[in-house]
Amino acid sequence: MRKAKRLIGILIVVIGAIFYLSRTYLEIDLLSYIIPDTEEPTIDVSSVRTTVTLDGNFDTSGVTCDDNRDSECEVEVMGSIDTSILGIQTITFTATDLAGNVTETTVTVEIIEGIDTTMYVPAGYYASADGLTGEALKDMLNDIITGHTEFPYTNTSTDVWDMLREADEDPENSDNVLLFYSDFSWPKECQDTVTPPDYCYDTIDDEEKQVEWNREHIWSKSHGEFEHEGETSTYAYGAHTDGHHLVAAERRMNSIKNNRFFDDCHDGIDDDNLVDRGAGNFTCGEWYFEPRDEVKGDVARMLFYMAVRYEGEDGDYLDLELVEDLKALAPELHLQDQKLPYYGNLAILLRWHIEDPVDEWELERNETIYQYQGNRNPFIDHPEYVALIWGTEENPIEYLSITE
Repeated sequence: MRKAKRLIGILIVVIGAIFYLSRTYLEIDLLSYIIPDTEEPTIDVSSVRTTVTLDGNFDTSGVTCDDNRDSECEVEVMGSIDTSILGIQTITFTATDLAGNVTETTVTVEIIEGIDTTMYVPAGYYASADGLTGEALKDMLNDIITGHTEFPYTNTSTDVWDMLREADEDPENSDNVLLFYSDFSWPKECQDTVTPPDYCYDTIDDEEKQVEWNREHIWSKSHGEFEHEGETSTYAYGAHTDGHHLVAAERRMNSIKNNRFFDDCHDGIDDDNLVDRGAGNFTCGEWYFEPRDEVKGDVARMLFYMAVRYEGEDGDYLDLELVEDLKALAPELHLQDQKLPYYGNLAILLRWHIEDPVDEWELERNETIYQYQGNRNPFIDHPEYVALIWGTEENPIEYLSITE
């Protein structure tokens, strides 16, 4: 009996060796004579960008294929993409295995002007949002970006300071950060501390004044009171430390913005009490702030992110929403004293989003925050999502839900 088992074992090894040697050195698949191979190879085109900027680089080197029998698989590229021509083009990839099974995959590529906002988006990141609109899209995006890695506001380990030092770094001077409202480059070491270095001074109104930068919450933390969401610390995580709406800002401008709502101080509405705050920033009306033109779209997309990320689910503590008529929510209160989890003006933000489109700075910043937190701002990657959820300036859509 043992001898029979030994012979069977030897026979299996010999047969396996024959199959291997014939396939490896003679390129003859003996198995196919016994069990025919009818399965086509698969082609992975997930690395191919479907949107490319004019005169940009189109790369197919990441396309691969896999076969159920063959150890190696090669992809043949049929045609090419001319990035000097705007519009829709197609390119085809084919793969053939040793049994003669052929797979063909065609990819549609759009050549666009401007920048490709999806250039850093991982393949399939927003796949579950395809075809959705309105509240269904809002809910799905929440599912995609919820559960991000959170960092403490201040800590000896990695904290919000570290994140902003990298996210807002001056691309022309790695020792500096670019200040959001003031539009100038300032040393990273001049962050808001008790004893800043001696060089943290600048001439302002013919006087030498200390200039520091700190962490500005675009969605002011009093509107929803998320600074106090923790039971044991006033510096909790969540919305309070979310880098997608935190920016490096000069301390004076941060104080001026305060917890003001964003609005247009030059549209003939609520334009009384108009004050020029410098660098293109203005305050006006009862309690409104208009940032410089170059960051208006940035502000809008940060607020859109916050209204989607924080929906009152487990761990969120609060449900943030964007509205158009803030005064109507609590008419007896001065806007400065409103603590409701609302921000606006929605109609103005929708206009700013169009007037100041996504630029390379936003793309790079979004990617940096993603590397820290593991989630992205969908409205930088896909600006078209904004209108699909909130409509347009002429027809804004408000979602008025409150967390109990």
